[in-house]
Amino acid sequence: MQSLKLSAAALMALGLASCADKGSSEVGTFDDGGASSAQVTLAWDAPTVSDDGALLEDLAGYNVYDGSSPGEYTMVTNVGSVTRFTTESLSAGTYYFAVTAYDTSGNESDFSAEAVATVAGEPLAMASLR
Repeated sequence: MQSLKLSAAALMALGLASCADKGSSEVGTFDDGGASSAQVTLAWDAPTVSDDGALLEDLAGYNVYDGSSPGEYTMVTNVGSVTRFTTESLSAGTYYFAVTAYDTSGNESDFSAEAVATVAGEPLAMASLR
């Protein structure tokens, strides 16, 4: 059985934006203007080889996992074959994200490196890799 490999540094959290400013991809901290929710955009590099070094020819898609504790994911979103995903309507709190790749046979990779995003009640803090 072939095992997929998603690079440990593959996941990058691109930034946070208030829902009032959905077009923003600004990286850093900014005032959310009192918005009650935010979004986080995640991006990653597609794997090209399996764990055994063979060329990966049957990559089918990705799952994005998130939760409120490190390494403990309570939600999973199948995002298909895209390598960029934006969450919606995050309330204040800290969120932990990881991505897995899966192939046409249903094999799933290990979790990527974890990305952390903090949505504060006032300004929104930049997401960062752990």
